[in-house]
Formats: sequence, C-alpha cells, structure tokens
Amino acid sequence: MLAKDLVRMANQITDYFVVYPKSEAIDGIAKHIHASWEPRMRNALKAHIDAGGEGLKPLFLEAMQEYFKGPKSPSAPNVQPTKNKSPKGAEPSFAQGGGDGG
Repeated sequence: MLAKDLVRMANQITDYFVVYPKSEAIDGIAKHIHASWEPRMRNALKAHIDAGGEGLKPLFLEAMQEYFKGPKSPSAPNVQPTKNKSPKGAEPSFAQGGGDGG
C-alpha cells in the first residue's frame, strides 16, 4: 500500500477522534489501528513514521508514539504445562441458583 494512502486513512481516523478528550483520542486511534489494520499496513505505517511521518497529523503521531512502545501492562508469566492428568470427578454442578443449574 502506498504511503499517501496510509496517511490519508490515518488522518481520517484522527479526524474522527479529534473531538474526544486527548487521552481518549490517543487511545481510540491506537486501538483502531491495532484492531483494523493488518500487520503489513502497520509495518508500512511504522516505516513512514520512522522516515519522518510526512503528512500525518500531530495527534496521530502522538498516538502512534505510544502504540509502538508496546503494551503498558507487564508481560504475562510464562506458564509451563504440567504432565499431570486433569482431575477426576469434576462433574457439573446442578445446585439451585448456582453452578450450571442456572
């Protein structure tokens, strides 16, 4: 995809979110890019930003600065599967008002 097309679409997304409070706009822009753009588009966008980001709106650039830093939460712990079998006797509950009994 051409950089000019990415810039046009990115600026359209920014125009949509510009009426929101700044923190919500930044979050909304980043979430939209993550959820709606395929990896090749995001990679081309990153390359365009790394080359100066010509034509992109400042709010979009700020959102992408945060986005490309990565997740804000710590990484999930690396859990190793056990070799134990699943527990025996795990039957569904049919208790009144709880479990699988509804």
